[in-house]
Amino acid sequence: MKALVRYGNSADEMEIRDVEVPIPSDTQALIRVKAVGVCGTDVHMYHGEIETPVPITIGHEFCGIVESTGSKVTKVKKNDRVVSRLNVGVCGTCIPCLKGSPHMCKNRKTPGVVADGADAEYICMDESQLIVISEKIEDQYAAIVEPMAICAHALERCPVENEDTVVVFGPGPIGLIAAQMAKLAGASKVIIVGTDVDEKARIPAARKLKIDYIFNASKEDVIAKVLELTKGQGADLVIEASGAEPAINQAIDVVRRHGRLCVVGLPGKAKTSVKWSLAATKAISIIFSYSSSPYSWNIALSMLERGAFDAEPIVTHVLGVEQYQEMFEEISKGNVVKGVFIP
Repeated sequence: MKALVRYGNSADEMEIRDVEVPIPSDTQALIRVKAVGVCGTDVHMYHGEIETPVPITIGHEFCGIVESTGSKVTKVKKNDRVVSRLNVGVCGTCIPCLKGSPHMCKNRKTPGVVADGADAEYICMDESQLIVISEKIEDQYAAIVEPMAICAHALERCPVENEDTVVVFGPGPIGLIAAQMAKLAGASKVIIVGTDVDEKARIPAARKLKIDYIFNASKEDVIAKVLELTKGQGADLVIEASGAEPAINQAIDVVRRHGRLCVVGLPGKAKTSVKWSLAATKAISIIFSYSSSPYSWNIALSMLERGAFDAEPIVTHVLGVEQYQEMFEEISKGNVVKGVFIP
């Protein structure tokens, strides 16, 4: 079968290769991949910015159709449409596993990052990770359930309260998804903040999603704007989805006293200088959220199936996986909100 394989850790050390079709174990299903979301992690790999085991087939946000099953599989059957959680290789005995958070197990081997992933014709996954999905959900939208689950989990950890004013920093896929979910959860006002680099694709997507207020921090005084909208109080909840140091500090600036800061964005460096004293004197609650809980996938799928969540403005580019260089370059130029590969 054809697969997008990273064969080295330097920039652009990827190519389409012929690899063996995987054989499912007794508890696995062989999935014929239909669509794969392009994650920021994939782009970092393309540019040689992070290390992984090599060679490795990349890609982890996917949907597909069950082709065959192992002898002990009972929860899915041939021709089921599925998405898959990514809790592969978890130990089941550490504190996170025992408390129902296998996504935080240090033994987790995420497909596409540590183990072979989904940018291929087929992938094997354990039946415990598979969720059968409705025919109502189109392939390219089913492929973004994983980032939707990340946002749903963030709002599990730091819930929106009725009539909250919510500010989201970073109008990338995670920020746009989180902003839409915050509105669905009962926020009275949702504000999303970007910069000049977001003007090509991301801010237009925010407009299509009818986000209440959209600010460009490169051109506008975001702190003054938020304070004006909140009568000087500041935002009840701020979701930091950019990982950028200036945005992290503006998030602390605009959150109200005793407000909440939900951190989802991952900085590109090990240390970040933040306004810790201001955060302390405001006595804000800071919650970090990473990856997705098992149930957050069900939340995301429910939103898609009942039409509550609008995925169309978020998925802007759908290309064949053999066009991976074009996809990664367009993402790097800021021309893509969310890309999806078709194997």
